[in-house]
Amino acid sequence: MASVKRKLLVVVVFSTVITGLTFLVWKQALVSNVKLDAVLSHQTIDIHQTIDSVHEEVIQLAMPKIPSDDDQIVDLIAGNLMGQEMPSNLKDTDWQRFTQSVKANWSLYNTSIGQPMLKWSSHEISVNPKKVFYPFSGPDFTTLYQLYPQSNHFVMTAQQRGERLVNLSKLNPMAAKQTMEVLNSAWTSFGHDGFFVTEYLFKYISQNKVKIGSTTLIASFAHLHGFSIQKIVPIEVDEKGLLRELSDEKPWDSVRFYMIKDNKTVILDYIRMDLSNEGFKKSPQNLTFFEESAKSPILLKAASHLPQHKDFTSVRDALLNNAPFIIQDETGLDYKPLSSSFDTVLYGSFVKAYKVFSTYNHDLAKAYKDRNDEQPLPFRVGYFKDGNYALITATKKAAQ
Repeated sequence: MASVKRKLLVVVVFSTVITGLTFLVWKQALVSNVKLDAVLSHQTIDIHQTIDSVHEEVIQLAMPKIPSDDDQIVDLIAGNLMGQEMPSNLKDTDWQRFTQSVKANWSLYNTSIGQPMLKWSSHEISVNPKKVFYPFSGPDFTTLYQLYPQSNHFVMTAQQRGERLVNLSKLNPMAAKQTMEVLNSAWTSFGHDGFFVTEYLFKYISQNKVKIGSTTLIASFAHLHGFSIQKIVPIEVDEKGLLRELSDEKPWDSVRFYMIKDNKTVILDYIRMDLSNEGFKKSPQNLTFFEESAKSPILLKAASHLPQHKDFTSVRDALLNNAPFIIQDETGLDYKPLSSSFDTVLYGSFVKAYKVFSTYNHDLAKAYKDRNDEQPLPFRVGYFKDGNYALITATKKAAQ
């Protein structure tokens, strides 16, 4: 009799556990779908009620079940705790301030810029390339990913060093606090503007003893988009203009990310490179690399109008001669040569360039005034200009 009672008790307990787990899974899925649907459709929601759970659930839905060592490190710098205890070197008040800042600014960016941009690209961008190229990128992986979300090889070039991935849990308490303050400043800037100020990017590397380079910021973006980072290695451009991986002891100026999302492997190459004519003259292998990379679809954004400057004509020529498709704001290629070689579609509105660059883009302003066929642009992009934002898509004209 006792044996029968024990068996009945086991069955009851087991059934209760299964029922409870089933309910929790169903409830979690229902809550997640409601929150995600609300965010993606831009309904009015209480950001304070949803920000923490949406931030964590979106990441975890795409992540592999077993995170890598780099995932654990990046989780911290993205203001999250993925199944790990808060490191003892972090003060609870500092951590709470930092994590709320990351989540609030990412939500601000994602709601006002990120999701509208992703939706826009799904309707307006017909190319579906495996590889894409973003010169003058800084660490802005998120814009490149949202405009070309189906790509599996992302190439970015900029002046800033990659540096090693910052591991908050390995820093002394003072260094950890200072690092979170610097990262907080970076997130506040990007959350509002959707781009990083070049001057600030150099400051993040030199502001304190912990060098916060592009690697750390790119990794944060990748993590927030749901990528699992399997490995990061230093790379360089060899004498033939090809990328090669280096040993861990070599300088981390340029880096390669191996990442996974939704069971798809993705490579992201970030190359520190001087894109001026003088820079290419000193390192001709970089020009070889650039010209080959320019054969892929291009993104140009917040580029300080450098592609229009007389000291960057090698970049201009490589893009005009090789690119099959370009997405750019007004800081990219000058409109007159662009429209000569490409069929263009104008989005948004453009009257004049940002005041610091007032001598540029007269041809673009004339095109917006004369054509009268510009399409709406549902998000801000590039520099603030009295509420006017311009974006251009350019498709290479068929050979005559």
